Amino acid sequence: MPDSQNSSVSPRKAAQQLRSQKKVETILETTLTLLKEGPADRVTTNAIAARANISIGSLYQFFPNKEAIFYELFKRWLAQTLNALDEAGQALQDGLSKEDCIDAILVALAGHPEINSRGHWQLRRAMGSSRELAELEAQHLQQILERIVGLHAKISGHPPAALGQELALLQNQITIACLQVLAMTDDSPNRTRILGWCKRMLMLAFDFPELDGKKRS
Repeated sequence: MPDSQNSSVSPRKAAQQLRSQKKVETILETTLTLLKEGPADRVTTNAIAARANISIGSLYQFFPNKEAIFYELFKRWLAQTLNALDEAGQALQDGLSKEDCIDAILVALAGHPEINSRGHWQLRRAMGSSRELAELEAQHLQQILERIVGLHAKISGHPPAALGQELALLQNQITIACLQVLAMTDDSPNRTRILGWCKRMLMLAFDFPELDGKKRS
């Protein structure tokens, strides 16, 4: 899991006592709720403190600014996402159809509101709001790409090394697009149809038979 060495987005201190730990959890949960309601640039430390019913001084005891809160949320999201990808990889058994594999990936990622909600996508956008956050996110993108490469190997075999990174980027971007739309249509009557379209897109994203020497007819 990522660990920031940048003091501008590092927590001021670790919560040791149970009361302090609960306060930190309240700050994080409140921030995510505010992100679900609107873009990150509308979220302020004052708004977080007011909604969490704590003083701004209490918030600053743990976080120097809202970017530090965003990064703590990002660390948690990344750890949970990597865990979900690992679980998806373990669930993909030999002999499963490609469609079953895609279903497993979507269940692992889209089926968990704690890692795929409107608030988390606002958080992802917020990671580009400052140079420090953007650099930290970029440092840890490789961990997700490695999991995507592993899933490709489970579904379609190992791509050539010269193409592995590019294919992982392509598959990651398509997966991200599908997950984002699913998060935004969580309560839509069209969600089932959207899910079907996402599956079709992912089938294409992971379908490269020419890499296994099977040319298309």
